[in-house]
Amino acid sequence: MSEQRYRFVVGSAEEAVSVLRQRFGSRARVVSVRQVEGKGLARFLQSPKLEVIAAVGEAPAPVPAHGNGPVSPQHDSVPQARTIVTEMPRQAAQSLDHGVSESSYSSSSRLCRLLEAGGISKQVLSRLQMYPAWSTIEGMPFARSLPEVGGFLRAEFRTIPRRPLGDRVAFVGPAGSGKTTALCKRLAMDVFMRGQKPAALKLDLDRANPGDALSVFCEALGATYIRAAVEAPTPGHGRTLYIDLPGFGLWAEDELVEIRSALTPLFTTARAIVINAAYDPSLIRRCFEVGARLECTHVVFTHLDELQHWGKMWDFLLRSGLTPMFLSTGQNIAGDCEENVFEAVLSRTFSGVGLESANQAASA
Repeated sequence: MSEQRYRFVVGSAEEAVSVLRQRFGSRARVVSVRQVEGKGLARFLQSPKLEVIAAVGEAPAPVPAHGNGPVSPQHDSVPQARTIVTEMPRQAAQSLDHGVSESSYSSSSRLCRLLEAGGISKQVLSRLQMYPAWSTIEGMPFARSLPEVGGFLRAEFRTIPRRPLGDRVAFVGPAGSGKTTALCKRLAMDVFMRGQKPAALKLDLDRANPGDALSVFCEALGATYIRAAVEAPTPGHGRTLYIDLPGFGLWAEDELVEIRSALTPLFTTARAIVINAAYDPSLIRRCFEVGARLECTHVVFTHLDELQHWGKMWDFLLRSGLTPMFLSTGQNIAGDCEENVFEAVLSRTFSGVGLESANQAASA
């Protein structure tokens, strides 16, 4: 049976999880999350809401409560949310489920099964199996084979283009991705690690770009905070300008067009799309599709502390064509930040057998 899409608005991520589990059980997957503001006076009196779109593989049915039979839809304990069946555009739905052919992939070896259990995708494994030495390392003990895999991943990672940032870097991303927090972390790295004095431009478009965190953080760092493009420093004067644009919906065509139009006169030297790494893989693929439309050159991954299997990151690092800028953990400015993307992902992928030797072989 084909998937059905449901849209509902909740007050928090916790409420969204509760609705999904109680209403659909394990049959639903999150397709997108978007922050929405209230209308009129409500936007000043109420906290922003989250609009969640979920895909369900079959028609929704009440979930039994405590094993005592079905719960009546009129009396269940699901938080009241506006739930509307939504048919996504056919092209967008197809792009979400698009993947590389796995016909050449074989999971017959213990090594492949171990790597799959760690989150590494069949697509990445099929690329690794193309190395002439692969059949040899499959017969090795894990303590020897995992370092070899680390070396193969290093070779693949080196094929990613390394684009310079320049002095005008725009941060773009869907609402809720942690875009502004990631920009703040980049400012802190420039000030404390590189001894620079950057500036931050926070732009409003037809939609407001709310939040005072960036201005407060700039004041604390001694960085210049700007609210109008005409006040930005002239390109080429040695000061890096970071540009924060409003978040957008991944399927909101009008918002994407607006973002693209706003970027054109800013003379950006680099554009980084910020992606929540805890998203469903199909949603991450959609983020990369949007990033291509916005002519992004770099990628920043956030919410890495919420990942259960870091191995899934290889699929997106190796196939996106974008230069990884850094990884961000935590949902606040004080969270950790990793600029050495390869070593960070490798160490957490091989956190079990052969971690130490894998790191040594990959960094050789």
